Parts: sequence; structure tokens; C-alpha cells
Amino acid sequence: MLTIKVFVATDCTQGRRDNDFHYTDGTELVDLARSCDTDRGDPDGRCGCCRAFTGLASRKATTTAEVAYRQLTPEQYRDAFHTSYVDAGFPDTSETRQDAVDAADELRRIASSWSVGTVIERRGDTLGVRAWGDLTTRED
Repeated sequence: MLTIKVFVATDCTQGRRDNDFHYTDGTELVDLARSCDTDRGDPDGRCGCCRAFTGLASRKATTTAEVAYRQLTPEQYRDAFHTSYVDAGFPDTSETRQDAVDAADELRRIASSWSVGTVIERRGDTLGVRAWGDLTTRED
């Protein structure tokens, strides 16, 4: 079995920002949450989708993900995304399958650029290393 580098949910560094949350189950595989119009791209908006990763199995969210190795083939990884999308209510179509493949391949490509154990946060369309210092956000 292959070992691939992926993003998994983590509670490591949770609380560094005052608007962190972690509802995912353990260290499950994660996808980027789909952004809504509520926060209009503001990662510190009240909705939270612009700063969230979504657990593929639980469909719950977290603001932190960690780069990890998992014993999966690329096909199994893509299938996990497809299953998650269908379980979330998307139709089981070739378009949904292609969206799952594209998302899985893109996240795998991004994860490959960091070392295993690196904690990542999302700030809108940007993914970056979660710093260890004080990151609390202000509400204006």
C-alpha cells in the first residue's frame, strides 16, 4: 500500500486565535469547507467557513489541519472525497466525481509542499503554517 501526504484534522494550536473551533472526529481526512456568501470571503466573519476545513467522514469543521502520512492509494483518497460529497447531499454524477478528484489531487499537491507534522490554517483562499505565537483576532 502506498503512503501519501494529506491533510488531517488536528486540535494542535487550537485557541491561538479567539475564533478557533474544532468539531471534527479525531484525525480524519479533511477538505476545504465550501465558502458561503455570509462572510464574503472574510476569514474572521461569524460564519467561519472561510477559515475552516471539513472532515470527510464527519462533515464537521475545524480551523486547523495537520500534514500527515496515510496509507492510501491516490484512488482511495479520491474515493474518500467522492463518498463525502455524496454523503453531504451532492448528486452522484460524473461532475461530482470530477470535483472530488480535482479537490483531492489539489490538496494532496498542496500538502506535499510541507513537512509532516506541520499545522496549517486557512485564511480565506490562503493556506499557511499556523504560527506558535499569539494570533488572537480583534473584533472591530
